[in-house]
Amino acid sequence: MIEGKKTMRKVFFILFALLLAGGSSSFATKWPELNPEKVESRSQVIVLGTYNFKSKQKSSKGNFYGRQFQVEKVYKGKATETITAGIDVYDKGWAEEYQQDGGKFLLFLEKTKEARFLVPVAGPNGMVQVQDGRILSGHEGFYGKILSGEARTPSPAESNNDGGHLLEALLFSLTGLITFLLIIRFLATEKAKSY
Repeated sequence: MIEGKKTMRKVFFILFALLLAGGSSSFATKWPELNPEKVESRSQVIVLGTYNFKSKQKSSKGNFYGRQFQVEKVYKGKATETITAGIDVYDKGWAEEYQQDGGKFLLFLEKTKEARFLVPVAGPNGMVQVQDGRILSGHEGFYGKILSGEARTPSPAESNNDGGHLLEALLFSLTGLITFLLIIRFLATEKAKSY
């Protein structure tokens, strides 16, 4: 009888462990599906291009992290050739695979309190899949009009010359201060030796 209880307990723990392991996918983010008009109205920037998944990841307080996004066309708002665009942590895998097959994204981006970069409206709702100039992710008529509509080329990437000059000035000042302190110390030790 005791042997049967031990076996039942082992079976229970194995089933419980399997249930926990199999249930981990339930933590994935669920986004409500928005109609395309709502996605467009919430967006502040609409761009076509691809994520650079080899770029350094930027964190946020929410489900998004930022990646460099190479902008080919701008349909709404302002964007440079390379921007930081958010992507939901659970969307990276399929998005990277999709781009490797030649896919691009028409991103509908908005500002949020959780991130210091623009993020797709309601996660995957704001990531419209485009391949060979065609919309693949649904609502082809609506998003197709945007894609075939008037687009601008992105502005050239902003240079970091101001930041570079500031860094040079700080390094020059620090070098001068260290040199000055070393001269003072040298003079003080020479004066002490002369007595």
